[in-house]
This record gives sequence, structure tokens and C-alpha cells, in this order.
Amino acid sequence: MGVSVVFAVCGAAFATWLARVPAVQEQLGLTTGQLATGLFGLAFGSVAALLGAGALLTRIGSRAAVVLGAVVLCGGLPLVAFAWSAPVFVVALVVLGVGNSLLDVAMNAHAARVEEGYGRPIFAGFHAFWNIGGLAGSGADALMEAAHVPVAVHFPVAGAVLLAFALWGRALFLTGADRGQGETAFAWPSRALVPLGVIAFCGFVAEGAVNSWSAVYLAGVTGAAPALASLGYFAFSGTMIAVRLVADRIVARTGAVRFVRVAAAVAVVGFAVVLAAPWPAAAVAGFAVVGLGVAGIVPVAWSVASRKQADAPGRAVAAVAACGYLGFLVEPALVGALATRIGLHWALSSAVVVTFAICFLAPSLRVREGALTR
Repeated sequence: MGVSVVFAVCGAAFATWLARVPAVQEQLGLTTGQLATGLFGLAFGSVAALLGAGALLTRIGSRAAVVLGAVVLCGGLPLVAFAWSAPVFVVALVVLGVGNSLLDVAMNAHAARVEEGYGRPIFAGFHAFWNIGGLAGSGADALMEAAHVPVAVHFPVAGAVLLAFALWGRALFLTGADRGQGETAFAWPSRALVPLGVIAFCGFVAEGAVNSWSAVYLAGVTGAAPALASLGYFAFSGTMIAVRLVADRIVARTGAVRFVRVAAAVAVVGFAVVLAAPWPAAAVAGFAVVGLGVAGIVPVAWSVASRKQADAPGRAVAAVAACGYLGFLVEPALVGALATRIGLHWALSSAVVVTFAICFLAPSLRVREGALTR
């Protein structure tokens, strides 16, 4: 339960910031360029932390790293709210990015340890709680916005509440040292992790395509009204949660290779429906199908990574996570650049190609006999 709570906190904290970006921009009087610079700072902090997270986990373990990540992430929220200039705003978002990545990698590393103890797949279920936390955070943001609660009040309160939940969740973690803790802080990841990193990269590109462009696509390409345009992401998130809650049981029956191969194919079909949809409702249904497909891909890749390099699972998760988040960061720029040249309809098809590639990479998820998934 403790790991699930921390996953929900991570999702809620990030959603708290994301849903109130316009309010932050208005409060601080930021130009579009200054906001873009701040978002780059967020990406920079995220990637920088991912590069060092594996060594940190090896040195202090996942329990301590979760506390550090939660303090930095939740402390970053009021720092954003009280930024008094554009440069301070950038620094605040760097802090937010560092905290998000540290907490993300640490909680996934501990989730791998819990899964090992269970002896069966449970990784996707933890990721479902990240989505649930994200929806809860977005809902709270909507209430704060409707009540005209300023960011300077909302973010500090949210940060304090979420930090309390994170510390409570961490108190329920497994005790003792992680496998590989206290050994050499740096080592090159195993070559077996490279295709898993590519799978995570492709999976995050597919997720990011829907996160960043579903509403824009529905409004600009299919002509959906604003209310209907927002349903694309809602349908996508809903099916992702539903699948992640049951994916572990499916993986236990089918194995990771078959599960991910079929999941990627389902996501490709969903994108095809979106691109071929003649009216908005059909495109919304397509985004829902994409959610069905991509929901379990990244959790399975991270779960397998922790067993491919069993002597240091935290470092393995960090390496694969770094590849995945690189895809999440690259995707908006990739689709945006293509959209300016060939239009958003065809630009979104790049996600189809990337997702289809996962089908061919799925065999790399096979692990030795006796592991949780084969």
C-alpha cells in the first residue's frame, strides 16, 4: 500500500503544477518566451536527475531516495508559487523537475523490490495509482480555479499535504537495504537494457503524443467543440487506468513478450482510428483504444529491467527511465516541427511508426526461466 500511495502523490504533484500553468503565467506576468524557458528548465532538471538517480539509489537506497525526492518535489511547488522573477521561476522548475525524477525512479525501484517479494507481476498496478493521483490532482486544481484560490495559497498547501502523504507511504515501505545498495555508485548499464530503453522511449512518445496533442488534434483537425476536444485525453486516461489495474494479471498469464506485442498492436489500431476518423466522436474512441494499448508497455519494461540487472535493480530502472523520459521530452518538439511542415494529421502518424516498432522489440523482454514473466 505504501508504494501505491507514493505513486499517487507523484502523479498528483505533477498534475497540480501542470493544470495551473496559465494561472502561474498570469500571476508572474510571464511572456510566452519566459514560460517556454521555464519549461525547458523543468525538462533539464528532469533529465539531469535521471542521469544521477541510479548512482544515488545505489548509495542511499530507495527508502531514503523517496524521502529526498518527495521533499524536493513538494517543496518545489511553493517555490514556483513565490517566484518573484523569471530567472527564479526557471530555477523553481529545475527543482520541480529534479524532485519529480528522483521520486519517480526511487518509487519504481522500490516497486521492483516489492514485486520480487510477491513473486508475480504487480508493477502496472502501481502505475495505475500514478494516473489516479494525476486525476485527483487535476480535479483539485479545477476546484481551486473555480474558487479563485491564488497559486500562492494553493501550491504551498498542496505541497504540504502531498509531502505528508508521501512520508506516510514511505513509512510502510519494506525495511532493509536494497539489492546492490552500498556497492559502486557508478557502472555502465547492462547491454540487455538497451532495447528496454528503446521500448520505454517509444512508449513515452506514444503517451506524449496523446497528452500534448489530443485536444489540439480534435479541435483543429476534426472540428470538435472545446468541451468535446478535452474528452480525448479523458478517454485515454480512463482506459489507461482500467488496463493498468488488470495488466499484472494478464502479464502473469501471457508473459511480458506477448503482452507488450499485442498491446503495441492495439495502440497502433487506436492511432489508425484517430487518423481515419471522419468525426470527433470516432477520434475520441480512437484515443481510448490507444490508452488500452500503451497503458502496460512502460510498466512492463521497467519491471523487466529490474530483473535484467538484478544486482542493481535501482540503477537499471533509472537507466531505462532516462530513455523513456527522453521520448516524453522529444515528442512535443518532434510532432510540432512536423506539423508546421506537413500538418498535424500527418505529423501524428509519427507516433504510429514509433509504436509499431515496439512489436519488433518485444522479444527483448524475455527473461530467464523462473522469473516473473517470460
